[in-house]
Formats: sequence, C-alpha cells, structure tokens
Amino acid sequence: MERSMTGIWAGCTSLALALATVGSLGCGSGSGTGTGTPPVTPPASSTAVLVNMGDTPSDSVLECAVTISDMSFTNTSGTSVSVIPAWNSPVNVFVAVTMELAHLRGTVAPLVLQSMPQGTYNSVSITVSSATVTYMTPSSQNPQQQVFNSPVTVNIPLNTPLTVGSNAMVLNLDLNLAASVGMSGGAVTFTPTFNTSVDIASGNANATPEQGGVMGMVGIVAGTSGSSFTMGLGNITTGSGTTFSGMNGQNMTGMGMMSGGQILTVNATLQPNGTWDASSVTDMMASGGVMPVGIITATTGTPATQATIFLDGGIGAGMMSNFQANGITVSLGGSTTYAIDDAGVSLSGAPFPVIFDASHMAVGQNCSMSGSGSIQPPPYTHIPSSYMDMGGMSASGVVLEPQGLSGTVASASGSGFTLSLPTDSAFTLLTGATSVTVYQTSQTQLNGLTSITNSQNVEVYGYLFFNAGSYNFVAMQITGM
Repeated sequence: MERSMTGIWAGCTSLALALATVGSLGCGSGSGTGTGTPPVTPPASSTAVLVNMGDTPSDSVLECAVTISDMSFTNTSGTSVSVIPAWNSPVNVFVAVTMELAHLRGTVAPLVLQSMPQGTYNSVSITVSSATVTYMTPSSQNPQQQVFNSPVTVNIPLNTPLTVGSNAMVLNLDLNLAASVGMSGGAVTFTPTFNTSVDIASGNANATPEQGGVMGMVGIVAGTSGSSFTMGLGNITTGSGTTFSGMNGQNMTGMGMMSGGQILTVNATLQPNGTWDASSVTDMMASGGVMPVGIITATTGTPATQATIFLDGGIGAGMMSNFQANGITVSLGGSTTYAIDDAGVSLSGAPFPVIFDASHMAVGQNCSMSGSGSIQPPPYTHIPSSYMDMGGMSASGVVLEPQGLSGTVASASGSGFTLSLPTDSAFTLLTGATSVTVYQTSQTQLNGLTSITNSQNVEVYGYLFFNAGSYNFVAMQITGM
C-alpha cells in the first residue's frame, strides 16, 4: 500500500506507546531478554535510525501483538548490525520489543531508535518470536484468540536502500495483516509479511509518522535536565512553543511540574540529530500508577459501571508485554473522570455531540484507563474462556484515544461521508454497526488521496463517538487503500 507524506498523525494511539520501557506495554515496550554488557558510546560515524512499524489491516482481526526478538540490518559490505535486542539504559537489560499493530490501521509508530554505523543497508532480518492474534467470527459473539510461539525469521530486501549519513533516518515496516493472518475452516495461520519504505528525519513540525512525526508517544519520565527530559526512546526537548496540560486530575504547566516516574503523552518530531522536539506534553498520572489502553468489548450498566477492554498498549505498575491482545476488566465509579486525548487536535464544529463520559462509552471505542496500584490477577467468572483474562483494576480516569477503521466511502460530501464497514469487520461483529458517519475537519489529512469520492476503499484514523445509539467519527487522517 502506497502512502503519501501529507499526514501528520502517528498512530501508536493509544497512548500506547510505552516506548522501550521494561514492564510496560505498547509500541516499543520491552520484554527482558537478559542482562549483559551495555553498548559502548557510538562513534562519530554512527547516526540515529528510527524504526517504525505499522499494519495494513485485516478486517476480522481485533488485536495482533508481535514480539520482535531480533532485528538486524546488512550493509553493502555484508556486515550485519543488530538493533534488537536493544539496550534499555534505565534498567540495564537487553530487551526484545513487543508491539500491538491492529490499532494502527494504515499508519506507523516507533518501534526502536538506535544509532547505526553510517553506510548503505540493503536488507533487514526480523525474527518474530511470538504473536497473539485476537479476532472475531460471525459464529461467535466473543473475541477468539490464537497464540503463535514458534519463532519465524523474515529476510526483507530493502528496495529503497537505507542510507545512513549524518542525518537521522526513518525505516518504516508495514506488517500486512491481511496477508499475514489467514483464516480458513476455523484454522488461523500467521505468516508475517512486511512492506518497507525509507525516509529522512527532516525535523519539520509537520512531519508525517513516516518521517519521524509522533502523536501520542507515551512513557514514564526517567529524568529531567533543564528544558529536556528522558522518556523511553531518548531525550525530548521542550521550548517556547511546547504546550503543557493535564488529565485525570493531574495539573501540569511546564517542566517545573515534571518529576521522575510520571506518565506522560507527548507529541514530538524526530530531529536530524536524533533527539525529539516536543510540541505538546500531557500529564496522564503521577508515579506509581498503571494505564492500560485498548478496545472496549463489553460494558455493564448505563451509565457504564464496568468495561472489558482488549489491550493494544499500556504502561505502569504490573504491566507486562504478554498482556497485549488479552482482556482485562475495569471498574468505573462515581469519582472516575473522563476526557478526550485531543492535544493539538480540533474537535470543534462536528455536526454531532462531541461527548465522552460514562453515558457515552460504548463497545468498539479505544480508551486508556488510569488508576493507582496495579492490575490485579484473575479470575473474573463472567469472562468467557475463549481468550485470556489478565485481571482487573479500578479506574480513576478514562481517556478516549484515537483509533482506526476501514471500509468503503458512501454519501460523500465536502464535510464527510458514510463509512460502510465490511461484514467480517471485527468492529461490526462486536457492535452490530454496519456503517459509521465520518466527519472531516480543516485539519484532516489525506494520504494517497486528493479527494474523497464514493466507492473508495479507505482507512480512517481519529476519534469514535457514541450518541443516541449511533457511532460518529472525527477523522484526523484518511488513507487510500
């Protein structure tokens, strides 16, 4: 799938970017592979390379979490350079990297950022040590799950070579879920199939995800120094143009409010020198808490008093990489706060109510759930046996996060269209909805499209709202399929 470079949105929504932090989930979350000798400081002839991953969606797949235990590049001289397992300096271990892909829906998000010797690389080898595929079928009302534990190594030629010079580079790996996950006669297979593209980190504030622009990078603050801080994928710099805000009772007006252990979400751009410049920083919660992120598959009560979510990311106390693509139960109380993760995005002017609270929470929405303490172990007897129940928690705050859907355009106008959903769509099988009304704003970016016309197959990425029994969608990005 070709994607133009006009979009600004990264997609590890989810605030699910627990980037390279052991004990967390999400894009770049780590699962330990052992201690060892830390890497030496890269020589001057090394340059930062950001590896992104994303997916071309498969309609029936609800979640797909993969663990990358090895990734290495081969240059034109035949020399191999490993980037995964990566050294995690806060905890001093080498880590594999686990990432949930289905929620990205045609966009990419950071997997790992490493310095590589300068030169030209013409292939990359990736070992997927495990994968968990959670899916829906017309014959079942509940999510089904298949776990693959046999390692698979894929050797991928780079049709456009990765040329590492003095400027930070970006390699984008697109796991084609539609080609990778097979379903026939009740059997599920997983054969990872990747497409690649290469770009340069321009440092432009309007950089696309493929160029190193990130929206919703989530992590735990490891340290601060002046106007910068470290979190997951490295050093992040703030400036006069950086906005600070808070959610779920947290307040943040600037760097002076930041402390170690804090959970933040950051919109940022990779700079040519391999550091990040933040356009916005949002305080999600203080240290010592937990924040899972995922798709709601069931709710109890109106207003909702409980929700089951399948994780596509998360971070904090007790979180582990094998939680991804599995279910947890979240209790909601009268003191639970609700918010929309719309930092840097305008949701004004939509022709439907832009509301998110316990009365407007619905199956199919992507949310982060924050709370103190950690996720408690199961059992919860109401959970069906068709998938793994990882436990439960009580939420002090719930935030609506961006997500993706795919389908066919109908009733297109200048302000939006109806997205007709495939009959085997996991969203349709969960909710019963066969279509969603999509609204375009002045900020909506088109990827691979010059306009929206009827009968086009597209992926939309943005915010899903539920009001008066109907689903409505504010699109941040629309990508041609």
